[in-house]
Amino acid sequence: MFPIVSKPFQLQTNLSGIKIITTTANTIVCVLPQRPICRTLSFAPFNSNKFNEGIRIVVAGDFNHDNRTDIVVNSDESIVVLHGYGSGSFSRPTVFSTDTPSVLMNVADLNNDKYLDIITSSNFNDVRILLGHSAGFSNSTSMSITGSPNGMITVDINHDNYMDIIVLTDLICDVFLGMGNGRFSKKMSFITEPHSMGLGVGDFDNDGNIDIAVTLVNKNILKIFLGYGNGTFQTAISSIVQYVPLHIAAADFDGNEYLDVVIASCHTSQLYFLRGFGNGSFGEQKTFETPGCPQFIVIDDLNNDKHLDVIVSNRDRHSFSVFLGFGNLTFESQMLFRTGEGPHGITVADFNRDDRLDVAVASQTSGTIDIFLNTC
Repeated sequence: MFPIVSKPFQLQTNLSGIKIITTTANTIVCVLPQRPICRTLSFAPFNSNKFNEGIRIVVAGDFNHDNRTDIVVNSDESIVVLHGYGSGSFSRPTVFSTDTPSVLMNVADLNNDKYLDIITSSNFNDVRILLGHSAGFSNSTSMSITGSPNGMITVDINHDNYMDIIVLTDLICDVFLGMGNGRFSKKMSFITEPHSMGLGVGDFDNDGNIDIAVTLVNKNILKIFLGYGNGTFQTAISSIVQYVPLHIAAADFDGNEYLDVVIASCHTSQLYFLRGFGNGSFGEQKTFETPGCPQFIVIDDLNNDKHLDVIVSNRDRHSFSVFLGFGNLTFESQMLFRTGEGPHGITVADFNRDDRLDVAVASQTSGTIDIFLNTC
């Protein structure tokens, strides 16, 4: 099956036979056990959990091993954990300090103790790690990065079964190889070009190694850095894309075993889909309109028809869009769902244990986490 919510990229296939999806800095993937196909997607009226203004990211996972999905949210100079009751509601917040305000956040098991750890990055040019344990999280430790982060991913780059960290800044991509104990080797860096914004990973040339995808907003270019499987990467393959590409995610949308990509442009309020050739290059591009400034991208099968769907937050229209996929790089007409003000981060998970994928949205302006329970 696919990796569970908020876990990093893994090279595998789910029980439905759908090709692996990559998770990126702005992408979350979750797949549940098989259930009947739902023809009409719908959600119960959302409930909101109030936080301070400025929250950007929400990530889901079972942090306390009770088989109920929890969520973690970035807030000021801390992260906030809400333990799930298994009904779509959550406990009172538990706050852990990160010392610096985080702008990106992932979770993964960095020290192989079966507990999820939290990784944050901030505009103070650092990555901070909070190791999870049975009683919560340890004090944060930090590593320096080469500038303010635009993207961050946890993934096993060098096939040692230890999670590594990739951070993209405006010009540089930093790679930290994990040692499997919560510590990392000295960072390796390579130049991506100025104005690098979107970060994604996947095996774009089908050689079994992790590659890196980067969007350049000033040149309208997608660059693919093919990996050698040891933490180093080749000179990039470049593809021309539509106007001002920002966030990026990858998946096999058409079932041909080659990874395709979807790119969000806030400037044009559009999504661009590019069909992958399986060699690091891309061909046909398709464009879909969104209501206003698409941000965080989620890829999953919301209606259980074994075709991948795309969910994206619309910052300027206080909503998220769902594009239900047909499995051939075409999609049904956009569905819109109202959120709090200024939605950014999205995660999907089964919050009420009914075997349906629900949606949680971090609304930055209103300072709320909005929970949408799937009634499909």
